[in-house]
Amino acid sequence: MTVAAWAALTVLGAGAIAPVSRLVPMMVSMAVGGGVTVESSPSAGSAGGDALGGGLGGLLGGLGGGGGLSLRLAGEAAVTPLTLTFLGTTVLAIGFFRPLRGRQRPAPALLWARCGGALVTTAVVFPILAGLAHGTARLPESVTDRFGKGASSGASSRFGGGGGGGLTKGLSSIVFETDAAATAFLGLLWVGAVLVLGCLAARHTTLPRPLALSRLRLKWNAVTSTVTGIFAVLCCSTLVIALLAGAAALTGRDQAAKAAGLLLLLGPNLIGVLLTAGLGTSWEAGVHRLQAEGGGGMLGMLGGAVQGDAAGTDKSLDIGGWSGAGVPLWLIAMALMAILLTVAGYVVSARTPARTPREDSEALLDRHAEIALRMGIAVGVSALFLPLLTQGSVRIGISIMGNEMGGMAAGLDGSAGLSALTGFVLAALASYAGSRLHSRRARRKDLAPQRPGGTSRRPAATRPATRVPSDSAS
Repeated sequence: MTVAAWAALTVLGAGAIAPVSRLVPMMVSMAVGGGVTVESSPSAGSAGGDALGGGLGGLLGGLGGGGGLSLRLAGEAAVTPLTLTFLGTTVLAIGFFRPLRGRQRPAPALLWARCGGALVTTAVVFPILAGLAHGTARLPESVTDRFGKGASSGASSRFGGGGGGGLTKGLSSIVFETDAAATAFLGLLWVGAVLVLGCLAARHTTLPRPLALSRLRLKWNAVTSTVTGIFAVLCCSTLVIALLAGAAALTGRDQAAKAAGLLLLLGPNLIGVLLTAGLGTSWEAGVHRLQAEGGGGMLGMLGGAVQGDAAGTDKSLDIGGWSGAGVPLWLIAMALMAILLTVAGYVVSARTPARTPREDSEALLDRHAEIALRMGIAVGVSALFLPLLTQGSVRIGISIMGNEMGGMAAGLDGSAGLSALTGFVLAALASYAGSRLHSRRARRKDLAPQRPGGTSRRPAATRPATRVPSDSAS
């Protein structure tokens, strides 16, 4: 996680804004769900107040002790760089489950001890990272000019004096920090979720017998391992594209460098938007101006002055309705989801042990319908949680005398709507078709002419299941 964050920030040129050594812990904290709060640095605020002291500060100087009015900038950012989350999950899963591969069956106490060690390490490491994730950042000129432009044309004309240059100077730097307690708590939740899902989805590993032969694992191992495997392949594909873009950036192409940096941070976020758009999730990206509080009076006039000519700069984009080559994005995403879910149904059918005659007679659903039902549930639940991990927002507000005068908010918002139901239906139908395809292909192989001396094979759907420990079940 640290190496990927450092590489992405370096490629994006973040060192010109703040020290990369402070930004890397911040990105790692955000990868587990931690938020970042920002506020104007004290030196910048006093500089902005001094700049306004001659005009606007002179008008209201008595209220502020004669030093002029001090502008204050405050905001927060809530974005999860899922590439870092994916890399951390992969390293944690390999480090936890790989040593259990090909060894003698561990006792349940040993597995609990390993889980406790992982959680204790997380409880120590993430507060330290969150404590390091603070510092001072210099806002880009494009951002400060956008805040100061309205004031230069509004406040100066109404009150005279310093103008927008003072505003720009006063808002030129910010202090950022993360909440150590919240980051540690979310980190523990993340590690716990990875370990629980890993115990269900892990294959070719040795687990304690009660866990390996549990009813929950036997029923859901094939589904969870397939779904997580497909998502891992998609995440790895974004990493490959990022590496190719990084190689192109070495030739001096700035756009390729930006693409590489963004994919190293937000590649799986884009995958999540694409996949959930095919299930009916409504995605909207936009930039909006924040309205001033207080309405009328002096503060209302100040809010209008800060917004100035930029009041009509709100922009929004309906991502699902965006069309490429004349085809809406949601339709392209739905076709991609149908293909992926059909492949998933095929793989799940291959990994699901065949039923015994007794199990087949007692089951309410046939083998293919049962696979389709489990896949539908897994995809429906994922359709509810994936937008929560994928969306993000950034909010920056300017306040004076404790009242917000305006600001800017940007974000990517997703509304799940009926995506869970759509995902359930689509996954059930596609995985049913994939399971049927696997069964039909297996029967064709068994009906093929045998070579001389060859042995006959029974269809996969009628072979008795090998109910052994976790080495085969997992």
